[in-house]
Amino acid sequence: MRLAEDYLRLRSAYSGKKEGEPFQVTIDGLAEALFCTPRNARLILRKMTYAGLIRYAAGQGRGHRSELTFLADKRELLIREAQQYVRKGDVQGALLWVKEKAGEPQVKQRFMDWLAGYFGYRMETLGEGRIVETLRLPIYRPIVTMDPADAMYAFDTHMIRQVHATLVEQDRATGKVIPGVALDWESSTDACSWTFYLRKGVTFHNGTELTADDVKYSLLRVQQESKNHSWLCRDIVKISAESRYIVRMELRQPNVLFAVYMSHTAAAILSRDSGENGAGSVPGSLPVGAGSYRITNLTPGMCVLEVFPNYYSTRGQIDRIEVMIIPDTGGEWSLETNPGVLVVETGEARRQELKTWRCSRLVTGCSMLTINLAKPGILHTDSFRRALGLAVDRSRMVRELGYPYASPCLGFHLEPNPASADPMYDPEEATRELKRSGYYGEVLKLYAYRRHEQAAYWLQQQYEQAGIRLDVHIVPWADLMKEERTREADLILFEALLSERLLRQIEYLLSRYSFIRSMLDSGAQAEIDRLVGQLLQKAEPEARNEAFQRLQSWLIKRVTAVYLTYNEARVLSHPAQQGVRLNAAGWVDFKDIWFKGEGEWRESYSGRGTGKYDM
Repeated sequence: MRLAEDYLRLRSAYSGKKEGEPFQVTIDGLAEALFCTPRNARLILRKMTYAGLIRYAAGQGRGHRSELTFLADKRELLIREAQQYVRKGDVQGALLWVKEKAGEPQVKQRFMDWLAGYFGYRMETLGEGRIVETLRLPIYRPIVTMDPADAMYAFDTHMIRQVHATLVEQDRATGKVIPGVALDWESSTDACSWTFYLRKGVTFHNGTELTADDVKYSLLRVQQESKNHSWLCRDIVKISAESRYIVRMELRQPNVLFAVYMSHTAAAILSRDSGENGAGSVPGSLPVGAGSYRITNLTPGMCVLEVFPNYYSTRGQIDRIEVMIIPDTGGEWSLETNPGVLVVETGEARRQELKTWRCSRLVTGCSMLTINLAKPGILHTDSFRRALGLAVDRSRMVRELGYPYASPCLGFHLEPNPASADPMYDPEEATRELKRSGYYGEVLKLYAYRRHEQAAYWLQQQYEQAGIRLDVHIVPWADLMKEERTREADLILFEALLSERLLRQIEYLLSRYSFIRSMLDSGAQAEIDRLVGQLLQKAEPEARNEAFQRLQSWLIKRVTAVYLTYNEARVLSHPAQQGVRLNAAGWVDFKDIWFKGEGEWRESYSGRGTGKYDM
């Protein structure tokens, strides 16, 4: 990279010189152009000559001028260097390089065209006819953490689920608990004691066998107060490794859903031998799991997963997944990819109409504004919070913003057949509630990350019409998780993922780092704990549903949040691509993907790289 930069400096210093035409120079002039000493300039010139960038003939004796010939096309070199950035997993570095060095719009466009074609499906035939299949997927959001105990965002937990295994899983269609690492489990009649029986021969990516001691280590780690998901294990009073393959947990209070709890990604089983290095919490280390894929490279710009052949369940068919992070540029750069093999949309990237492709969709959750009741001020006034809910025209929001906003949402649950009309919108009543509240135009801080920027500014305009002033702050994903941000914010706009059923709803209510619980005062948190505790004691689904309805009614009555719209995720796939299904998190499990046919279709796409994974 440095040599190319030096070459471009020389081209800039001698901008009138063309490739292949020699011209006279002095070593002092070259040193000045390269911002170095004459001695270092000679060293750089030798490297450039060896690399085929220049031809250089040094003048013999004092006062004799040297001769320099440029050989490399500066545009080709610039693009080639940007491509090297991408291949090393640094798309952001490539974009910065092109921005700083490319003086012509055509150069930028050529690189973006190449970048679009870099993604997608690859097939290579190696020795003895072995076929290796690779998917390169551009992702429009960062991986904030790969530590299961701390991951809060949907894409983080999706990646963790590809790498790690849990004791049990939830069937995506029925929601029933099914075997994972544990082939069976049982509980005491009071649901205070749970025993899990592990499969023999399950191995981690480092080759060690997964045992009851690893389960104990993993859950005790989650239980630490510093972890985002300590709520998951807070009622565990004792974990016993009864034998190599039997583990027992004792709880301080009944929890009929404890087996469901153990399907959460935070309950992923980590290798005790790998310690924190294998947990994904130490920068520069690679997570060690027992899932269908293992991570072989992890940088801020790239995550490379390779299929784990010793996975205890069904082996993934795609041998290598290269997840490339497309940086947030605020719209300055736009990656317009051609149709390829996979398009998963959650709202961040532009898409093309692919009418011949298969399309499936899933309502994944609801956009909502959480209200900071832990912060003194006007937000503690009931009438003001009611005004916030009444002043938003959710139907208009859906019409004007479009995908992924699907329909008005009025509560903390998924409605099977949501209405298109918004019965909550009442601007006249909002005005009356605002007058009763004593609001005098104080500016409220609304925080959101880039994905919700358009909606945040839409809400700013909507509330301005009602006389409520908002100051919008768009911050990085990781930044929004910091405690100081939730203390500063009056409102946080985010999407609550509800398609993962009751477990995710409980997480939002109990995790002290969630955008719901972290915005509540201590009294509200205590009441939620009491109501959730009652719910966890209900053995019958109908009784649990009634308990949840009581909890939701309490949240709505307190106006702890403004529910806005149900949101969709969509996946489009080429007809030759199989196993493409949206999971409950609105993503596609990599191990389920495979390609139908070995002949013409594969040959037509292999090496073209025109796919995208628009997240």
